[in-house]
Amino acid sequence: MTQTPDVPLQSRIIDDKSPICIPFILERLHARNKRLESSGAAPSKRPFIIGLNGVQGVGKTTLVRALAETLQRRELLQTLVVSVDDFYLRHADQLALAAEHPDNALVQYRGEP
Repeated sequence: MTQTPDVPLQSRIIDDKSPICIPFILERLHARNKRLESSGAAPSKRPFIIGLNGVQGVGKTTLVRALAETLQRRELLQTLVVSVDDFYLRHADQLALAAEHPDNALVQYRGEP
């Protein structure tokens, strides 16, 4: 088994998605803004929501961090990054919910059954 050298994790992360995904997302944002401008509508105060999903370890957090930084720095936009992990019940509450609904597989565990 190969051991990982004592190199900080951040420097071992390979970000192979940001160079592809960020320009694509920026295109969508610019197209939305252009549509609003050409329609004569007032600038929208509504948020531009981007959802991202993927299996564990695929690079979601790395991509989202790079995207948020790009939107803040280049586009001068405020960003808010949230994770579904931020919305899970506490362990005791999850156990209580599972006990209340023993036949519902969706509430027996955190995440997908």
